[in-house]
This record gives sequence, C-alpha cells and structure tokens, in this order.
Amino acid sequence: MFRGEPFPTRKGVVLWRKTVSEDRLWSTLFLEGEGIVNVSSKNMLGDSEPFVWGYFAFQKTARGKGYFLFEADIKDDMLHIRCRRDSIVAAMLCSQYLRKYLIPEQPDDSLLTNLYWCMKLLTVPVVPAEAAKWRFLRLWLEEWGLAPELEPFHTAKGFSQEEIILLSQVAALTYKGIIALFNSRLSPNIRENIFKVASELALNFFNET
Repeated sequence: MFRGEPFPTRKGVVLWRKTVSEDRLWSTLFLEGEGIVNVSSKNMLGDSEPFVWGYFAFQKTARGKGYFLFEADIKDDMLHIRCRRDSIVAAMLCSQYLRKYLIPEQPDDSLLTNLYWCMKLLTVPVVPAEAAKWRFLRLWLEEWGLAPELEPFHTAKGFSQEEIILLSQVAALTYKGIIALFNSRLSPNIRENIFKVASELALNFFNET
C-alpha cells in the first residue's frame, strides 16, 4: 500500500544490492536531485545490478519509513567494469565511500556526475583502476572544499615532480584526455603504486571530518 503520487523518475546508479527473500531485493541508489536513497523492490528487477545507470521510479511506502522501487530503465550497464578484478574492486570501494560519507537523501548532483565519469574510466582497460578511483576522490574533496593544494601537499609526502605532474593531469583532464594520456608512454620514474598511495592519502581527509 502506498500514499501520495509516485515520485518523479530520477536518473542515477545502483550502488549496492542485496536479496532479502525469494521475491524481494533491497538496494541503495544514488539519484539526481535525491542523493542516497534506500529502496525495496521485487526480484523481477534483477537487471538492476550494482553500478548500472538508468532511470528509476519509486515512491514512499505507506508507513513513510522507506521507498519502493517499481520501475528501472537501464541505460548503461557498465558491463566492462566486471571484466577486470581491479576495476570492480575500485567501483565497490567508491560505492562504499559514498554510502559511508554521504548523508541519505541529501542531493549532490556534481558528485553523481563525478562518479559517472569515474565508472566510465573503469570500463577502459588502458586506464589504471586506481587512477580512476583517485581522480574520483580528488574531485570529491575539491567539491567539498577539503582538498589540499595538490603540488605542495604531495611534495611534502615524498612524491616526485613527475608524479605530481601526472596527478595534476589526471585531475584536470576530461574522460577522453585521460584515455589519451594513458595510451602514451609514461615516465619510467613514476612508481607503479602512485595512485594507490595518493588515494590512501585522500581518504584521510574524509576520515578527519
């Protein structure tokens, strides 16, 4: 039983999903204009896997304590994320960070856009998954006003000038620009784990807030 009119259909992404019974699912969505929303749905919406993007129609339940998802129109299944273990791990971690640090039902459309391009980069084999994840975290910190100045901060943390230039490029370039960057030959002086180290440093700023 429901009350009121259905919510407008919103575009967004499935962050997490769990089967709670034979015919019932519980999902966390990140939606434009809505933010993080937890919904229940029938198992017939089985195509709504984590990381898929589309349009979702839902409404508040009669008791007003949750939402019911009654339609999902998938537009981008991000299938290639599942082709690499490092990509799917990065996507899972980004989902985890959002569910941890975002207040439910508080819209953040800029962050939603940031997440979309992060996941698109995770579908591209030439782009390191850690690079996509670090870019997501860096732009998120910048949006929230938590990001330190990139060059002096990373210099103080022992990053070389070449590594800092690479970080700056990944943070500033568009989706196509990043693909072109990693299709070119990078300096052999750049550490292989540079983006993993940078991501761990970025996460500290969320943990301190």
